Amino acid sequence: MDLREYQLKAIDNLRHQIKSGRKKILLVAPTGSGKTVIASSMIQKAVEKGNSCLFVAHRRELVMQCSRKLSEFDISHGIIMAGKSPNNMTNVQIASIQTFSRRKDRDDFMKPLADLIILDEAHRSVTECFKNIIDDYPNAIIIGLTATPCRNDGRGLGNLYEELVECGNIRSLTRQGFLVPNRIVAPTIPDLQGIKIVAGDYDKSDLNKRMNRIKLIGDIVTHWIEHGEDRPTVCFATSIAHSKHIASIFNDNGVKAGHIDGEMPEIEREEQLELLDSGKIKVLSNCMVLTEGWDQPKVSCIIVARPTKSYPLYLQMIGRTLRPYEKKMNTLIIDHSGCVYEHGFPEDVPNWELKSGARKRKNRKKDPVEIEKQPITCLECHTVYDPREDGIECPNCNWMPTKKAKVVLIKQGRLVEMPKIKPSTTDKSNFYAQLLYYCRQKGYKEGWASHKFKEKFGHFPHSKQVMPVATGKEVMNWIMHLNIKMSKSKKFNEVRA
Repeated sequence: MDLREYQLKAIDNLRHQIKSGRKKILLVAPTGSGKTVIASSMIQKAVEKGNSCLFVAHRRELVMQCSRKLSEFDISHGIIMAGKSPNNMTNVQIASIQTFSRRKDRDDFMKPLADLIILDEAHRSVTECFKNIIDDYPNAIIIGLTATPCRNDGRGLGNLYEELVECGNIRSLTRQGFLVPNRIVAPTIPDLQGIKIVAGDYDKSDLNKRMNRIKLIGDIVTHWIEHGEDRPTVCFATSIAHSKHIASIFNDNGVKAGHIDGEMPEIEREEQLELLDSGKIKVLSNCMVLTEGWDQPKVSCIIVARPTKSYPLYLQMIGRTLRPYEKKMNTLIIDHSGCVYEHGFPEDVPNWELKSGARKRKNRKKDPVEIEKQPITCLECHTVYDPREDGIECPNCNWMPTKKAKVVLIKQGRLVEMPKIKPSTTDKSNFYAQLLYYCRQKGYKEGWASHKFKEKFGHFPHSKQVMPVATGKEVMNWIMHLNIKMSKSKKFNEVRA
């Protein structure tokens, strides 16, 4: 199998570290960059040199994903996992961490040899099961694979690993076309004040009570209909009950949806994923199942309905839909959690470090600075964008924030909305005059201008005795936004029909 340039470079860097005497190395690569491909290539080279290899994962899906990839590399291997027959005759083994931990001290278990051990989702290396495996093989080379090399509280993994090797990042791999760009809309932000923080994240019980409400779930469905473009979608919920509730409300509104959770039998989970892949359901809601070890590139929209303080969890959710697919131009992130304001844009990953106890991201809870340096939320289409890269104008609908516009800022981790300035009679008259000008240019009846004026201000013009004035950019952007909304609504109704 041909490897990409950045994958080959990462393998070379790993070999250099091993030759330099490092025995515990952390490989950091974004979700969708091909960590399993890199691992399979390294196993292949190790086998050619007569070495034994052990690949360890914490979920059944990850074990089977590695097995499929090793088969593509034509590498004979055994699987140590409940329900699988062992094959002790090969020097490559893939192990479920749970099964390995249960069996390793049994008299009838043949513990595999391992010169090279690869730990998948290595941010979990701090758990006792993973640490025990590292201790059981003191002479082996340990390579951890992860997209997020830190714990939920932001601390590094330097107490376990000696060196960190990076394999590209979201920004660079997107520019090269190996990942798709993302577009974020944030139509609503939940009130999270007063929720307890436990082990670096929101208390699950408190969070579920706050988020599992009819109005909030109704907003999720309403804004998916408005923004989701009928894309295949995965929703991340706060609890099993929340996930089921979301799926139920989607179905009640004519959008076929399913639900998946970790307590369901494996065959039922596979059935739901197959329904999503085949298009028989449009939305699949889940609770902490699809954050790791899941790959369905055709999904091009995620709904983040699960607020989190955990930066790794945020990146894991976002990363699920960044893989390219035929005709997939980008992935749409509908943020109902406030995560983009808590953690920033997905491509703005920090410079990872191994230092144990060092927080990996700067504290984002600062007083707001001038608008040019803040993430901007478009007040017309709810797109969240970075003015440093996209400019001050909304890249989706061309809305332009002005001094008179309500601007969304960030202060101490919470959204603060500037007071809305009431337009004067002169402002309204000028707006109507520009609508009249546009109306006459297009050959519309003057009633069009009156009705559009009412859409903007909630009432018809008090006086129609005005002279048309050339349509300015701000009014033109507003008209274009209305046309976009009308086009999307028409498309959605046609799909539902």
